[in-house]
Amino acid sequence: MSTQPAAPKVARQGLIASYLILNIVSGTVAGAMQIAVPLFALSLHAATGQIGLIRGVSGIGILLLVIPAGCLVDHYGPKRLFLIGGIWGTIGTFVLSYAHTPAAMALTMGISGLLGSLKMTAINASFYNNLQAMGIEKSGWFKGSMSVGLTFIGPLVGGYLVHIVPYGLLFKGFALATLLPIALVYVFHDDPVRHSSATEFKSALGQQLAEFRKLVGRRELYLPLFTEMVSTSFFATFSVFIVVIAVQSLGLPPTTASHLMIVEGGVFIATVFIAGQLIKLVRGLTLYFLSIAVVIAGLAGLALAGSFNSLIAVAALLGLGLGFINLTVSSRIGLMKGEKGKIVGLFSAAVGIGSSLGPMLGGFIGDWFGTRSIFLAFIPLFLALAVAAYRQEKKAAARDGILSETPEEVPSSI
Repeated sequence: MSTQPAAPKVARQGLIASYLILNIVSGTVAGAMQIAVPLFALSLHAATGQIGLIRGVSGIGILLLVIPAGCLVDHYGPKRLFLIGGIWGTIGTFVLSYAHTPAAMALTMGISGLLGSLKMTAINASFYNNLQAMGIEKSGWFKGSMSVGLTFIGPLVGGYLVHIVPYGLLFKGFALATLLPIALVYVFHDDPVRHSSATEFKSALGQQLAEFRKLVGRRELYLPLFTEMVSTSFFATFSVFIVVIAVQSLGLPPTTASHLMIVEGGVFIATVFIAGQLIKLVRGLTLYFLSIAVVIAGLAGLALAGSFNSLIAVAALLGLGLGFINLTVSSRIGLMKGEKGKIVGLFSAAVGIGSSLGPMLGGFIGDWFGTRSIFLAFIPLFLALAVAAYRQEKKAAARDGILSETPEEVPSSI
């Protein structure tokens, strides 16, 4: 998992291909789990709030360890941390097959998410370290390739397998599948040789924590961080409760319910892979406002849609909006100065908060006001992001004396 720029064209293409394959395989397992876990919880008679807790508790584990994980990645290298986190995730998925109550599921998911943050932070840091060499227009490819598995192949496979395979055996199979990305990294990726004693690491950790505190003081990070948190929170909530709505409210089979995630994921993937040039052609604020407007329209549609066909159309709209958001945020990360392990650590913390709070709070809102109302609660959050972006851009324009026409002239606030 080299962090050196890949200058030759062949080397650059090979580097890109390695990230795409790794992410598609990892995302497929995670996407199948997104279908299987809430359905398994429903089979254990879990309430809406309990389903949200089971999905959200893994994000708490990510949040607790993700900042130290960023320091560890910068010091020891992405490969070692990926292997440790990957093996831990395999064990957690295997143990989930023996959970027979909602409480046991929540405990297992929380423990599994704890060290799983090492894997996520490692691969993120490695990708963004190499982004300038691969091309900034490919900033959305990381999440896009993950989404090929997470929201397309994975839900399709998961929706089919839950019909024919018992849950216990299914999770054991998922655990075995997680060994493939571990093998790919072990065989094909390398870290620079690092020699350090425990004393040297302690000194380096203190220095890196000081750099973290300095990084947190950079105000230009705040809006992208909150954007990542809110968009991740919504996606995590959508992936859980769209299955519940389809199965419980519309009486659809799990395979059909998974098609909603596949449509959302397909449009998202197409957006981040095809529309990357918009980063260079469209001013950041314009693209940001467009993405939020599309997402808000989709949120209203989720609350009002009364048929499967209307939900399909709404899912496509949401994929488009979230794809635009991913392009704006990912390009900002790639252009930010500083060690990518720490920067990605902060964004991974935002992902942890979002993936935890979204499903948990959504579950309680669903218990009190109905499942459809969960998505309406996100509209004020996205509106607040739009207001914050507008105010920040106006301040930047007043300070610089010019409102940039492209991100390359004057860096956009998002």
